[in-house]
Amino acid sequence: MARKYTMIHDSMLIRYLMNTYPFGTYKVNVRLGSIREELEKGIPEQYAGILKVYKLIADAIVFYENKVRIIECIVRPTDWWKMAQLELYERAFKSDEEYKQYWDWPIEKILLTTESDDFMEKEAERRGITIVKYTEPDIEYYKGTLLKRHAQGRGLGIEPIE
Repeated sequence: MARKYTMIHDSMLIRYLMNTYPFGTYKVNVRLGSIREELEKGIPEQYAGILKVYKLIADAIVFYENKVRIIECIVRPTDWWKMAQLELYERAFKSDEEYKQYWDWPIEKILLTTESDDFMEKEAERRGITIVKYTEPDIEYYKGTLLKRHAQGRGLGIEPIE
């Protein structure tokens, strides 16, 4: 039987955003990227919104203090590979005409996580990503229900790679 995947990071992300940034400065589940011209030409104007399904989806973007913050949230520290997604989202953001007015703002890539280790922090530093640790009691309870190999970071036993 397939293991059920529980979507829990949304509540953690929303609480972090509400506790950290003023209301109205952030968007969640943000579609990023440029749609291929041939697709745009083939869709009638009244259905143009459907093209967004082809875009990438960042967990959140914050427009605050003349800086863009692209945020990916992970509850299980085994998912730190999302750093690669942050790099992709940064490039997609800079090509999305919807956000053209913000292209000259500096971009901060944030990996919101419940915990980290030396390996994760070194990889994030190398990629120009800020790690922000944040948790709530219900998130910690959820992590306690996971198998140990799913609850601990994969880089826990690895020396940071220079």
